Amino acid sequence: MVKFEKEGRVAKMRHLKPGVTTIRRWQGKAVVVDPHGKPQRSAILSFAKILLWLIEEWYANVFHEQKQTLLICDRYYHDLLIDPIRYRYGGPLSIARLIGKLMPQPALWILLDAPSDVLQGRKQEVSREETERQRRAYLAFVKEQREHRIVDATQSLETVIADVNHAIQCAVMQNEDSRG
Repeated sequence: MVKFEKEGRVAKMRHLKPGVTTIRRWQGKAVVVDPHGKPQRSAILSFAKILLWLIEEWYANVFHEQKQTLLICDRYYHDLLIDPIRYRYGGPLSIARLIGKLMPQPALWILLDAPSDVLQGRKQEVSREETERQRRAYLAFVKEQREHRIVDATQSLETVIADVNHAIQCAVMQNEDSRG
């Protein structure tokens, strides 16, 4: 990201949602210890929440996120499709998938991948079986995306950063070439 900014480009990092509404600003930034510990919401409340999320994303996309900004999200809406329990989603997944198709789509998806036992060793939020299920689901999901890179997260931090920077630079150059 530093290299990107040195080239005179804008880089921004955000966690999950843009936080453009006052409702989002009221929420605390607590660390999640047990993401599957709370009961799911009702279907109506779940639908209202993802609809608000859709509105926030488009509002941020149109009015807040500058064009040509590198926006890095450590989680994005599509995370809900992989792990609806984390988001306490109680509605039909078909509705969540439909809303996902309406969300602004990233130009590049980057998945930092590692074997489940490595992931489990780094963070034990969920069971080993759930970690493996989610890993498989993320791999399948990201491979369906038009522009994606899978980076081996078992490498040194410096190598992972270099691989991510390379993927971003390639995507930027490809985007600039296609515009002309």
